Amino acid sequence: MTARSQMEISIEDLSRLFAQHVPHGQDIGMQMDAPSADGRTRMHIPPQPFLSGDASANFFFPGVLFSMADAACGMAVFRALGRYVPIATIDMRIDHLAPATMDADLVALAECYRMTQSIAFVRCELLCGPQLKVVSIAVGTFMLQSRSAKKPDINRQDTRQQ
Repeated sequence: MTARSQMEISIEDLSRLFAQHVPHGQDIGMQMDAPSADGRTRMHIPPQPFLSGDASANFFFPGVLFSMADAACGMAVFRALGRYVPIATIDMRIDHLAPATMDADLVALAECYRMTQSIAFVRCELLCGPQLKVVSIAVGTFMLQSRSAKKPDINRQDTRQQ
């Protein structure tokens, strides 16, 4: 690693941090994708039976959608900033428009559409099914420079067993 400050973290480093240090996201299979053509943050979760909210495993559990929206929105804040700063979710609202079927990946597209000195405003679309139909829309606000978060060690390796 170069002598650059830990506050100047690349998007690649952020993706690695997410994969290594967000156990919940890793446990449910969240994966970072390359930024979409319009610059939005893109993530996906492959369908897995344990993520289902019904006995027949036809639909994603709504909590999975909320977790995905929160993670994608947080990453959108980092991408908008172009660097790491500690953040905290202040508020997250999600409108469920249709059931999230498990016949294809669940995809999140998030963008930070406004930023003040201390607050970031983010929106996220959750899409699923073969036609990537919008099933939920989330909006959230994030506090920048949260004092409760520790600076990440991007050199630390994940020590959990695979």
